[in-house]
Amino acid sequence: ILPHFLKESQQRWYVAGYDSDGCLKTFGLDRISDVRVLYDEKFKRRDDLDIRGLFDYSFGIWNNPNDPVEEIILKYDALDGSFVKTLPLHSSQEIISDTEKGLVIRLRLRITNDFVMALLARSRSVEVVSPLHLRQRLRDVYAAALERNR
Repeated sequence: ILPHFLKESQQRWYVAGYDSDGCLKTFGLDRISDVRVLYDEKFKRRDDLDIRGLFDYSFGIWNNPNDPVEEIILKYDALDGSFVKTLPLHSSQEIISDTEKGLVIRLRLRITNDFVMALLARSRSVEVVSPLHLRQRLRDVYAAALERNR
């Protein structure tokens, strides 16, 4: 790869760079071994890359620009809501409602498997209000888990 920057996500470090196919990809530093320099010429990082803006609508290290940025509305009970307020899921998180019954938030991001896993971490109280396909995706995960653990 042609390395461009380092990124931290969920207490793990990644290097992002252009692979031999010309696509920007991320690789976990803990999984890299046997590093070899394959180019004789000095590497020059691309100046046209907006590194800070690249992951604005991403959860973690996943950034597929072909995935749409979606508005997501979630409800939590008061206990989980207090955790979600103090440790936001994403920088776009905004509070719609905060009462003694619970918390309702809005996010704008690309829905990835990492994001779904974060929602499952609070599955005892999270309710996906929208979009409907995300609600269905969580439902399918729960149904498969129930079947496996019958």
